[in-house]
Amino acid sequence: MLRTIESIVRFVPDIEAAAAWYAELLGCELRRENPQYAFIHANGVTIGFHPADSKCPGGIGGTTVYWEVPDIEAAIRQLEHRGAVMHRGPITTDFGARAAILLDPFGCTIGLNQGSARSRALIRGD
Repeated sequence: MLRTIESIVRFVPDIEAAAAWYAELLGCELRRENPQYAFIHANGVTIGFHPADSKCPGGIGGTTVYWEVPDIEAAIRQLEHRGAVMHRGPITTDFGARAAILLDPFGCTIGLNQGSARSRALIRGD
């Protein structure tokens, strides 16, 4: 029944600012479906931006999407330079990966994962 993830939607206070921030970060085009929904498509994933409301207030406490990065420290520095702030970590997981969570300028989480050969093998079940 469930086949692939179609998109990730961020509920934010300002969809234009959030979509523009991510479009610049990921080097892609900001697109709009309607005044209530902007999106980008980069690295094989669609990220949508919808106004936060009482049903979906956004921010901390929801789902965190983790991006695989080759160098977690460099990724943290780049995101902090763009206005993100550290929220958790970085830590080394029990499987040997490095992980951290930052908050983007709109209050949403950005997970970072720097996998290791061991962590990738253990997740695959090798």
